Amino acid sequence: MPEYRSEPRQPLMSLINLLFLALLGTLLFTVLGVLTSCLVYGFSVLNGLQSGAFEIGALKIIQLFSSIGTFIFPAVLFSRQESNKPFEYLKLNTKIDLRLVVLAVIILYAFTPCIEWTIKMNQLMKLPSFLKAVEAWMRDKEMELEILTKQFLIMKSPTDLAINLFIIAIIPGIGEELLFRGCVQRVFTRWAKSHHFGIWIAAIIFSAIHVQFYGFVPRMLLGALFGYLFQWSGNLFVPMIAHFVNNGTAVIAAFMAQQRGESIEIINKESDFPFYLVLLSLVFTAILIAIFYRLSKMNTVSDE
Repeated sequence: MPEYRSEPRQPLMSLINLLFLALLGTLLFTVLGVLTSCLVYGFSVLNGLQSGAFEIGALKIIQLFSSIGTFIFPAVLFSRQESNKPFEYLKLNTKIDLRLVVLAVIILYAFTPCIEWTIKMNQLMKLPSFLKAVEAWMRDKEMELEILTKQFLIMKSPTDLAINLFIIAIIPGIGEELLFRGCVQRVFTRWAKSHHFGIWIAAIIFSAIHVQFYGFVPRMLLGALFGYLFQWSGNLFVPMIAHFVNNGTAVIAAFMAQQRGESIEIINKESDFPFYLVLLSLVFTAILIAIFYRLSKMNTVSDE
């Protein structure tokens, strides 16, 4: 168990503190990102941000700083406040079992048809008629984010690919796992004395914070998967690597498609898996998760 600096905070106070650190980090680092983008691209960036005619390079700089401030900054400070051994608190000091890492990646790919199916089902979501205005706002927000995502994924050179891998795969893979699995999940688990509760609440918050309502369910399921990988392996690097692979695969696929001359519209189109393949995916994923669980338990016993 990590050595706390004093008596552990009440979970509610820990969550309030973590929220404060996340808001503070978002504000400070977003301002730093805007200032840095102004230094690189000129102060016309400010006008572009107001009008919507932004420079995508400037937006990537702001996104990078914002991600660091929202996820990495609060997680690092929070772990230092909660424990005298922050690396131990975040489960970053335990030995990595490469078998678990490989298995986690295989699970991720095996789960893909299920995730693609839930994306299609989630997009069919309809709200009651009295929430028509809310649904219209949600769809408008979804379209805005889709347009932004397409612009981010335009890559003309290996340098563009490397930049996108860093901003879209590496930083979120590290930062979001530090915050949601390393901090949020642990606090809710301690609060409810149930790791299942902690995993699913963290997964719900993880999905909600992306503000993409028509991708809420698949992202929540991925968050839960990362949560169980963390809980069972006892090592935060395992879900970090799985998260990186998930995001990085999409970025590399988009780059390769553009190199073949395909349009960005085709790149973002969801795969249409037959339903029998979705069922096979679910069964195969369950088997692999059971193997991952047993292997994790064997490691725990051997370490004792």
